[in-house]
Amino acid sequence: MAAILVVDDDPAVRAIATEMLATDGHAIVEAVDGVEALALAAHLPIDLVIVDMLMPKMDGLETIAALRAAKSGCSIIAISSGGLLNAGGLLRMALAAGADASLEKPLRLATLRETIGSLLECGSRSPHLAIGRCAEG
Repeated sequence: MAAILVVDDDPAVRAIATEMLATDGHAIVEAVDGVEALALAAHLPIDLVIVDMLMPKMDGLETIAALRAAKSGCSIIAISSGGLLNAGGLLRMALAAGADASLEKPLRLATLRETIGSLLECGSRSPHLAIGRCAEG
């Protein structure tokens, strides 16, 4: 299966995502913020990153931009409840910054599984794409 990095400052979100993804056979690595995520991604082969938009030290937008600048090749799913902001607006910014997909919290496990499956399938069909995006159409 895939190596997935779950980046969220909320330990409950990390625990739920980790348990669900590990049950599906994926290897899971956790990070509490973008700084830790980038350090892990620099040293580990990561296929997919699930990143929260609102975190201390380095937020999701900065993390997505840094992953893309590093040409890590991983797919990225941005997640957010929006906090005091509008989740939809944050997630649109994440897509503009280079995320491959976005999901609003609370996460629906079936939707998360489907999104991960689609992105991983896409990456396996399109290994030449530097940032793991499937061609539309």
